[in-house]
Amino acid sequence: MSHLNRKISVIALFAVFITLTTNVSSATRDLVKGKDYEQMGPKGTTKPEILEFFNYGCPACYKMESFTNRYKNSHKNTKFTMVPVGFNPSWKIYVKAYYLGSLLKVLDKSHPAMFHLLHVKKKIVKNDKDLKSFFTNLGVESDQYDKANKSFALNSQIRKSKQLSKKYRISGIPAFVANQKYKLDNQSLKTTDMIEHALEKLTQSSP
Repeated sequence: MSHLNRKISVIALFAVFITLTTNVSSATRDLVKGKDYEQMGPKGTTKPEILEFFNYGCPACYKMESFTNRYKNSHKNTKFTMVPVGFNPSWKIYVKAYYLGSLLKVLDKSHPAMFHLLHVKKKIVKNDKDLKSFFTNLGVESDQYDKANKSFALNSQIRKSKQLSKKYRISGIPAFVANQKYKLDNQSLKTTDMIEHALEKLTQSSP
């Protein structure tokens, strides 16, 4: 998919999620395979698991954070993994930001802080200098940051995120995959109630 088409997909999903966060209905319906979700392979995980593909620079992903946090808190037995993806060049640094937060063991602070910086304070992170300043302001030592930023572990995680994005054919974000098997179609599901319903049903499906 071209950069332009990916950008259009993100913009389209942003429009959908503006609706999701402002017009939430309590109504749910039966899921339709091939419409509400796509089966990505014959096998999945035996235990409930969710992948959420996102990027800090994505307005729709920021809008989705309250739903994501609520779902995590109410489904403690479900493994929930965030997978940052960089559809355009300016977003690649935010993929690094997520994994640096994890490696530096400050993700509980860095994750909400990065969303807040971009979407509330309306500031952007342009380069490694900006990113280092962001983490040192959270209390990370300069040498710790430098070590993590040059680490094999960081490069490995970034590489894995690209592989997962390719594996599940992620073309717009936020995107959810249940049990490494079912990819939700947010535009068909329309509401956060339906997304929650789909995640609950599909994570309980047998592999």
